[in-house]
Amino acid sequence: MKRYALFYGTYNLEMGGVIDFKQSYHTEKEAFEEATQIAKNDIFTRWIQIFDKKTDTVKIFSVVDRKLKERKDKTCRAGVFETAQPQAC
Repeated sequence: MKRYALFYGTYNLEMGGVIDFKQSYHTEKEAFEEATQIAKNDIFTRWIQIFDKKTDTVKIFSVVDRKLKERKDKTCRAGVFETAQPQAC
């Protein structure tokens, strides 16, 4: 089994799920090298994730100026997606 899964897409980070899965790699280095190439060559990619299947952890990157910038907060700003609560009358 290949340990590191690569996900990437244009927007809606973590909203696409399995449809954003691209490929798995044996090492994190291989996955990171592919992610770097994607950032350089795919102008529509805005985010990339490298998921470690063994430890159940993820590294999340934004693509800025065709370079990877690791997101330290590890969130997709879930508050933006919360359902609005009905207001009291």
